Amino acid sequence: MLEVAGERVKVAVVQRMLSKSEYNLDELKELCKTAGYEPVYSITQVRHPHPRYHIGPGKVEELRKAVKNLGIQKVIFENEIKPVQEYNLAKSLGVPVISRTQLILEIFTQHAASTEAKLQIKLAELKYELSRAKEKVRLAKKGEQPGFHGLGAYEADIYYDEVSRRISTIVDKLEDIKRRRNLFRRRRAEHGIPAVSLTGYTNAGKSTLFNVLTRESVPVSPQLFTTLSTTTRIVRVAGKKAYLSDTVGFIKNLPPLLVDAFNSTLSELIYADLILLVVDASEPTDVMGNKINSSLDVLDDIGVDNVPVLLVFNKIDKLSSNDELEKKISQLGVGLRYVAVSALCGMNIDELERSIAEMMGGYIRVEARLDNGTTIYPLLTEVKENCHVIKLEFDGSHVDMDIEAPIHIAEKIRKVASGFRVVDGHAV
Repeated sequence: MLEVAGERVKVAVVQRMLSKSEYNLDELKELCKTAGYEPVYSITQVRHPHPRYHIGPGKVEELRKAVKNLGIQKVIFENEIKPVQEYNLAKSLGVPVISRTQLILEIFTQHAASTEAKLQIKLAELKYELSRAKEKVRLAKKGEQPGFHGLGAYEADIYYDEVSRRISTIVDKLEDIKRRRNLFRRRRAEHGIPAVSLTGYTNAGKSTLFNVLTRESVPVSPQLFTTLSTTTRIVRVAGKKAYLSDTVGFIKNLPPLLVDAFNSTLSELIYADLILLVVDASEPTDVMGNKINSSLDVLDDIGVDNVPVLLVFNKIDKLSSNDELEKKISQLGVGLRYVAVSALCGMNIDELERSIAEMMGGYIRVEARLDNGTTIYPLLTEVKENCHVIKLEFDGSHVDMDIEAPIHIAEKIRKVASGFRVVDGHAV
């Protein structure tokens, strides 16, 4: 948390727009609060980028007065600004100036807990810095400005090479983590247990839902980006085992730099058998629609293809009636299967689990008869631990079972069974 004398650091937020651009300062303010800042002033301007300041000189003067009168200590742009614009603004305003990307990197740095998340964030910071390094060094030599300290001693090429070297080192470390993750995936696939991934717009309630389904207590917060590292647990849904993963949340226009940096974490979605796309049903319909589309865009960007998606409309306890939700869903016109729940209150969780069990695949329903004997006991233990047992009956000479089983266990049963059939002849 960033504080000065017990108070949050005051910031101004700025967005330059074209006539058809979408206003996004409300989200930027939420990001500021998550980072520990207090937004006290905002400016929007419709114009093409000014080469010197990004916004027009008149708005710079307005901002300069606000900085002086309100005690503003940092200015944050929704837009990406060039190093020369950042330098000129800092010189004119007398306070550091950063972009939305830099703000998100600050938040990620505050929230990162795992080694992988910390490396991914540092990689994103360095790649961002690399694209601006030579220009920042050149500008720093003209005179110290807020946000440009500490660069004057570097020659541009030396600084660029140093950043490049650090990037290479981190990439190698992340590759080692990726290899271990892929090994885990292979072992998981060998056990034939489906993988289900929670995703969606940040603060939709993913972690709360994860806690409900796993009976655990991962950190939950109203702040954005509480979850940065993938957390995976084995759960049972409608009697079937599955790996459930909670992943980093999305935001509108998530910078490509950050999508790239979190590629190994987000790749959990690529290898999933089912994706649960969590949506805050209490928000206005147009906001819900924008967030669903933003999330689907990111899934497309990272290469998620042919993975079924189940929409989970969360926080229905905040709605006035079922009719309100049905009206919203009708207006959204989303052609995906959905379930409406309240993770906080435990509403409709059974219905959600049934839908997950139906959609995640990986199981077939079989009826089998095994001749009784000590040799089948290990197999029966495996059935009880890893299958959804519908019927299991013993008599003196054999065991009859009706189960939903991962394919590799069904194959083990087939090899030793005196009677065996796949119910309805298809996967369940």
